[in-house]
Amino acid sequence: MSGRSPAALVLGLGNIVMSDDGLGVHVVRRLRERGLRGGDVELIEGGTAGLLLLPHLADARRAIIVDAIDCGAPAGTHVRLAGDDWVTAFAGHLTPHDVGVRDLLGAARLAGAWPDELVLHGLQPMSVAMGTELSGPVAAALDSLLDAIDTELYRWGAAGLTTDAPAPPTLRMIDDLIRKPATYPGSES
Repeated sequence: MSGRSPAALVLGLGNIVMSDDGLGVHVVRRLRERGLRGGDVELIEGGTAGLLLLPHLADARRAIIVDAIDCGAPAGTHVRLAGDDWVTAFAGHLTPHDVGVRDLLGAARLAGAWPDELVLHGLQPMSVAMGTELSGPVAAALDSLLDAIDTELYRWGAAGLTTDAPAPPTLRMIDDLIRKPATYPGSES
């Protein structure tokens, strides 16, 4: 969107008022709190914006999507999907926004907006009931998920986590992205 491709994009998905479903947004917030050292990483709280996030995937050279992933494993189990593994992962299970994830990834592939490397990281949810807190098993697994994302970013040469970073990375909330007035060809004044 900015014309500049970040070394990596971390895109947190989920509905933060549906407990574990908000995992991706919680992870992006924790990454911002922990800070990143070095590299060029863009963090986006994508929420449930679905296809509105396509331009951000198109701009990224590498992307990590973080979401609650229901694969029938015990709650809090770390799930990592790379390549086309996402196709089968979202084929039979639906959470309130899985159609958006599947549509986003499918549209990215069709539009040629697929990053050079794309990895999904998530945790098996225990609850997607109304609530703003993560369930116990998911909250307990959060630090290991952050470490796995850190390892991925480090492997890509993008960044590493630290607790004493002087400034947080760029954080763009989806609300900021969709509040800007849309411009269409011929609508410029």
